[in-house]
Amino acid sequence: MAVEYKTRHNLNLIGYHFWQIYRLADRRLITDLRFKFKKRILSQIFGQMACNGLHYGILSNYSDTYFLKREETSPTTLYVTRVVQPTDTDPTLRECVYYISQLAINDNVGNRLRHVVTADISSDDDDDDSDSSYHDQDDNDDPYYPDDSESSDGDDDDYYVSSGRKRKRASESSSKSVATGITTVGEYIGGGSFGKVFSGHYNNQVVAWKTCDAYKQQEEMKTLNHEARIYSILKECQGRDVPRLFYKGYIYDGYLFALALQLIEDSRHIDPARLTKKEKELIVNQLRSIHNLGVLHNDISPRNILYEPKSGHYFFIDFGLSEIVDNKSPKLHKEEARLKKILQL
Repeated sequence: MAVEYKTRHNLNLIGYHFWQIYRLADRRLITDLRFKFKKRILSQIFGQMACNGLHYGILSNYSDTYFLKREETSPTTLYVTRVVQPTDTDPTLRECVYYISQLAINDNVGNRLRHVVTADISSDDDDDDSDSSYHDQDDNDDPYYPDDSESSDGDDDDYYVSSGRKRKRASESSSKSVATGITTVGEYIGGGSFGKVFSGHYNNQVVAWKTCDAYKQQEEMKTLNHEARIYSILKECQGRDVPRLFYKGYIYDGYLFALALQLIEDSRHIDPARLTKKEKELIVNQLRSIHNLGVLHNDISPRNILYEPKSGHYFFIDFGLSEIVDNKSPKLHKEEARLKKILQL
């Protein structure tokens, strides 16, 4: 079951109902200046439910609580109760929480949303998208008050979700190359240093979706943006020394920020003890190709080098900590020496 807690001012509906304020026509009738609701709050928890195939959820700021339902027969429809407060008696807040908890316990996880149109941003685009602001046509009269009450923890090992809403930069001066792609969200397959990873498809291409929460994980989102820029610099190495980057941008109505990367099929981390001298030299030469383009990986370890049995190729992954340096920088020589030490070469 999805549970979201917001700060009091972010979820203060001032006596109105969700159904009244979710529609633009009704929201325009609300003139109270204290009204600080943002409909993206609903989009956020809906995205969390849809991503994970969940049917029940709770949205609360401790004084106002709403209970949510998403039926499998109409997965894009979200049902929301009236507000329930701690002082209510028929039913009490405790009874409501117990009731929906029992429904969730006895429920089975459903299908995640699939075959969704996204706004595609070319991997050649080096613009910094760390700015998380965007404008919905329904939200022009509706200021955003960021929620700073939450933080997410990341998973800590293995490697390598929805709407086509386009985001606008805070500055309208920069334009983006935008196309349309069909995405399929598959199974959760692990977590990298900066986000969770799902298998899936992008335009009929098998990919690994590397994602983070666009609201709660601002630093992780900046890191994924940086990683996408590194992949752009390493374009001539993609598919040979590093995975291909097919897409970067927002998915699930802006709830997630994601990179669609080439899925290294049946991959495993390298084991230096089992590598031949020729294989070790090949891996070192691959790192040199990366260095020749002025990229310092900055996190060389066996877990960041994958072997794909099907192709017989090795791939360097996880460029979130990488640096752009002069290709004659002494840091590159030190990193190569570190790799040789790891490989026992």
